[in-house]
Amino acid sequence: MGAFASYAPMALSALQTGQQISSSRADQKSRTAETEANRQADIAQINASEAERARERAEELRIRQARLRARQGAAGLQSGGTGSASAVLAGLEKQALSETQAETDAAARRRAEVNRQASWRETSLLRSSQDDTVARLNAWFARRDGW
Repeated sequence: MGAFASYAPMALSALQTGQQISSSRADQKSRTAETEANRQADIAQINASEAERARERAEELRIRQARLRARQGAAGLQSGGTGSASAVLAGLEKQALSETQAETDAAARRRAEVNRQASWRETSLLRSSQDDTVARLNAWFARRDGW
């Protein structure tokens, strides 16, 4: 019984350290899941705003084309009869496509930034958890060895 009594405090200390490490890992997993949820929410928000803006641009283009056609019709121009009427409509479409591409590129950059930040946060949490585990183990060995 004497030998067991000398190991009991060390075993208890090791058990407590193990529980602390396990708790730290569970906390790290929880924070990682929260980071992932935030990332997905940010990307969903970017996608929703991009889709809304695309709808607005399409509606704006439709209205501008309808107004132009109405003006041309009032002036007696046929859209197929003269080159200038078709060129103006094609220019409006080209401008709309250009704006769409610019906004699509901007949204892609925002999504990439969100992903980069989430990756950095996850890596930081992982490193923090690993550092915490190493520190706890070092402290346990230091207590065991009487340092």
